[in-house]
Amino acid sequence: MASDFIKEKIKDRPVDKKKVAKRIGMTVLIAVIFGVVSAFTFTFVYARISPDKRNAIKEVSLSGSEPEADTAGTPSDDAADISLSDDDTVSQNDTPEPEPADTEVSRPSSIINNITNNVDMTPESYQKLCHSVHDVAENAARSLVIINATTTDTDWFENPYQNGSTSTGLIIADNGRQLLVLTDSSATKGAEQISVVFPDGTDAEAEVINTDSDTSLQIIAVELSDISDETMKRIQYASLGSSTYSSTVGTPVVAIGAPIGILPSEAYGFITSMSQEKEMSDFNVHLLTTDIQGSENASGVIIDYSGKVLGIITTAYKDSNIEKMITTFSISDIKDIIENLANGKERTYMGIIGTSVTRDAADAYNMPVGAYVINVDPDSPAMAAGIQSGDVITKIGTESVTDYNDYSRIISELTAGVDTVVTVQRYSRGSYTELTFEAELSKK
Repeated sequence: MASDFIKEKIKDRPVDKKKVAKRIGMTVLIAVIFGVVSAFTFTFVYARISPDKRNAIKEVSLSGSEPEADTAGTPSDDAADISLSDDDTVSQNDTPEPEPADTEVSRPSSIINNITNNVDMTPESYQKLCHSVHDVAENAARSLVIINATTTDTDWFENPYQNGSTSTGLIIADNGRQLLVLTDSSATKGAEQISVVFPDGTDAEAEVINTDSDTSLQIIAVELSDISDETMKRIQYASLGSSTYSSTVGTPVVAIGAPIGILPSEAYGFITSMSQEKEMSDFNVHLLTTDIQGSENASGVIIDYSGKVLGIITTAYKDSNIEKMITTFSISDIKDIIENLANGKERTYMGIIGTSVTRDAADAYNMPVGAYVINVDPDSPAMAAGIQSGDVITKIGTESVTDYNDYSRIISELTAGVDTVVTVQRYSRGSYTELTFEAELSKK
């Protein structure tokens, strides 16, 4: 063909070494700049994180440590009022701010992962953990005593014999003259002689100081002069915790004293509910239920894993559906009662059994906020004043009542024998009408 003489050869473009070197240099420079910026950013952010948060990011370790033994306070020469407080617990007003939701520390899943990834839960480590919890329970048991109550009776042939009952008591304080022990009055009912056996095996006679008829809680006392110095060194006063918040449910606890009816004994489990309330005259008490199977004669307390008392075991108010499970009075609800008992004070009495009318309930049922009167005790100051079931108490004296807790607090702060004005809202003919009554408070 005519075009055969035309032959082209396409050659590869020669490599521009200078341009390649320039590109490599730019890439390295960008990488260096990126690294410097990253390092600066990390340093800046890390400096903004508080030391507590930086420490919280560290690995979680489940190592049981020996609890420090509490020493009993030296009794004073003069008797003084007993005051129970939560020095080591967080009050509702002092609840710490939650961690921001976007931090790794605040995520339960990350905490669980840290535990499962970093703890080798072998049979040996599990046994060590159990022993650590037992050590806490054993230390807390230094605040428990055995109470022996005896009565004398006669048989069919007029021969005298003695009956005895045994229960658990909790050492709560001393008044400078006597050691004060909290127990259930059913253990000492009708007793002619009461003795207390301390953890070291020594014993001493005791006497009943005060009893609360609603809860059956009772204070018995042992003269300090009847207790040796060695025994005083072996015992300790109970550390009372807080069982106010809904987060109490799910708390792992140990029942100590005689939870299975045997002295001493221990049982382990969790708090399963605190929604039940026992309605009593002028106050309500939350019941803490557990998954711990106990005896019908159970006595003692439940403690958390730091050794603080969260509840006092009761057998009088068990739900029939869970009658075999340990049930306790919430310690936060009975501290005022314990203080009054310890100080020899009787409760101020109005005689109202009630509940709270919350804002939501008030809006839903078109009724006023306050303390709803469920029932009125017969022959009580409330009945004598004319207060009826169905009334909503909105004010006592000059203080507003926004719920039943307000009502209980105000009544407890008033003095028996004093007249007070009670303002209620009473439903009549389709609407609520305000009424006032004058009531003379008495002693329970």
